Amino acid sequence: MKQRASLSRNYIYNLFYQALALAVPLVTTPYITRVLGPAGLGDYAYTSAMVSYFGIAAALGTVTYAQREIAVCQNSEQGRSRIFFEILFLRLFMVGVVGAAYAVFLLFTTEYRILYLIQICTVVSWGFDISWFFQGMEDFRVTVVRNSAVKLMGLILIFLLVKKKEDLWIYTLILCGSALLGNMTMWPFLKGYIKKQPFRELRPLRHLRGSLVLFVSVVSVQIYTVLDQTMLGSMVNTTQVGYYSQAVKIINIGSSVLASLNTVFMPRIAALWAEKKKEKAGEYFRKIVYFGWLLNLPMMLGLTAVARYLVPVFLGEDFLPCISILRILSLIFVTQGMGQIAGTLLVAMKRQKEYTIAVTAGAVINLCCNSFLIPVWGADGAAAASIAAEVCVEILMFHYISSDFEVRVLGEGFLNYLLPACGMAAVVFAASYFLPVTLASLAALVILGCACYGGILLAGKDAFFAGLLHRSI
Repeated sequence: MKQRASLSRNYIYNLFYQALALAVPLVTTPYITRVLGPAGLGDYAYTSAMVSYFGIAAALGTVTYAQREIAVCQNSEQGRSRIFFEILFLRLFMVGVVGAAYAVFLLFTTEYRILYLIQICTVVSWGFDISWFFQGMEDFRVTVVRNSAVKLMGLILIFLLVKKKEDLWIYTLILCGSALLGNMTMWPFLKGYIKKQPFRELRPLRHLRGSLVLFVSVVSVQIYTVLDQTMLGSMVNTTQVGYYSQAVKIINIGSSVLASLNTVFMPRIAALWAEKKKEKAGEYFRKIVYFGWLLNLPMMLGLTAVARYLVPVFLGEDFLPCISILRILSLIFVTQGMGQIAGTLLVAMKRQKEYTIAVTAGAVINLCCNSFLIPVWGADGAAAASIAAEVCVEILMFHYISSDFEVRVLGEGFLNYLLPACGMAAVVFAASYFLPVTLASLAALVILGCACYGGILLAGKDAFFAGLLHRSI
């Protein structure tokens, strides 16, 4: 029997990859925002959001579904090989259909035509994406090693080739080409994991129903994560999209920490649930909830405290409207972060119906709130609509898992880390009134916040935090 990979090692691998995936924009954003400006970045964000709708149809919900199915039979070479080829053929068929639809879309599109043509690379990359297989096998090393090199190459190209506002098409080509190359480089690592299967014995359509169930939820999630930018662009202008997209990028840098943990835990919990080891799955649930509160509460309050330093230093003076957007979106660290935990469990337990109901309700709320708030408050309204949607989703998802997991741990973890996080935020807010808006001041506030929060937890002898420190030393 194949020995399961270490969760801690997988988490470090996935966290490294997520950190690198976001470190590239972290490093390039201060440069790109000043070169391309809010309007240029807004054009890119708007067109990327439009292209992502085609991506939803191409994936057909197979990413999460395939990861779970591979995880369940990861110790059977025959089983995982058959599932791999069946889902691969299903995905390739859908990418072909979507590619044809995208070609028709290009025929009738005149605005942003160059950007849409370049993003054909993105459409092609969907056919080469097999990251779901390695995630299901709990082998995150492949994704990290191959894509890391590609992303670093993209970072270098951005600094070398993007020099003025007119280079927006080059910026788009670098990002889309990197995604395609990253997916292509994972294929050689399939050797040793799978074996050839007789084509006549494959039944790709047997996965259609399971994928379609998750497809509905994927569409709903897309509505309240990407539709904001589409509605901003159509109802106001792409400059507002530029503000909003950069604020979201900053939020994603922080939320990637917990998202990485969810990605690692999902295949493990799916396997434990299939083996009827509910108590063990419950232990993982408690740990990830505590870890979520440990990180998300100080990130939410800390970002609120340093937003007026972060925006001008990181994005530039042209992006000052992002300050208020960031302060609203900081709530996502709590709402989306904890909701992702419950969503991960529902998918792992094959309870797609409840998962779909929750995210669909969030999509409806987001759509309605966007319609009323965006015309009045622009990007601030879109941010508020996103928070309302995330709150709805989180409440419903934790309600659905309450029969299988002790959700009271949610309140315990919240109360455990609320006061330390508030104490940290109070110190940072007080210190910010005596410091000028500079990079050095921003760095000092971040260091002060981290030291203060860690000091409070150590002084309070927090057992969970002490355990994490002990294992990391």
